[in-house]
Amino acid sequence: MEIKTPTKEERIEKHVRSIKISLVPAVMGVAAGFLSSGYILSPAHQPISIIFLVLAIYSQKYILPFWGVDTKKFAVKDWFYVGFLTFAFWYVSWAIIANGMPIDPTTKLPVPQFGPIF
Repeated sequence: MEIKTPTKEERIEKHVRSIKISLVPAVMGVAAGFLSSGYILSPAHQPISIIFLVLAIYSQKYILPFWGVDTKKFAVKDWFYVGFLTFAFWYVSWAIIANGMPIDPTTKLPVPQFGPIF
């Protein structure tokens, strides 16, 4: 049995596709993390920050095809990868933003330098 070696163009195409599948969830996760931070949401509205994460994951079903990625061929593991990568970037960016805020001594809550908008 002969093993087919991919051509240079096929390797480049596969590499570019994997970069797209990693870059979009990373950007969406950071955007959702910022939207979930104290700069956008007040402490009373923080429980809805998970909605930003869910919307960031779900919206990729429609964003990835614009980047030339065929999401109809995605298996469960592909969607798990997209979801986990988005979650990881959401959590890390949210934690970095939250830890960079000064603490209000009276309420013991982080206070953004500007905002919250909602």
